Amino acid sequence: MGRFLVALLVTLVLSPPLSSLAAAANPINLQGEDYTLTVIRGRAVCLDAAGREVDALFGCNEARHGFAGKDRRLYRLSATDAMTAMFSDARVRQRELQVSARLRAGDQLEVIKVQSVKEGKLYDIVYFCEVCNVKAYAPGLCPCCRNELEFRETPP
Repeated sequence: MGRFLVALLVTLVLSPPLSSLAAAANPINLQGEDYTLTVIRGRAVCLDAAGREVDALFGCNEARHGFAGKDRRLYRLSATDAMTAMFSDARVRQRELQVSARLRAGDQLEVIKVQSVKEGKLYDIVYFCEVCNVKAYAPGLCPCCRNELEFRETPP
């Protein structure tokens, strides 16, 4: 019991104060050791091996995904970031998007949330199976019934 209380006290003492948790509501001002939380509007693009934007008329194939901000700044996305799987969908690449992400060195984004922008309003992008009530963030088959997941844009 004594060790538990000591562990609890250490956790409480080392926890960030509530004021820093309240700061999370304004992601532009938050910084970690090696990143800054940011919100960027633009569109998903396909990049070649050199990191240049390529025409994605027929899909990205072996190209990596990137994000082109409205300010024409080009961001790289990690190939291992699971949230970028939705950028393989041409419907997503054709939309204006708002990305909440961690901005790391070298203009690399680690995506936290992707939303589409329609008539100035934000919509969450999800892939949904009506039969199984399964929601995913990448196109493909439902892991349960193996039917194709339906692309949806829903108000947050």
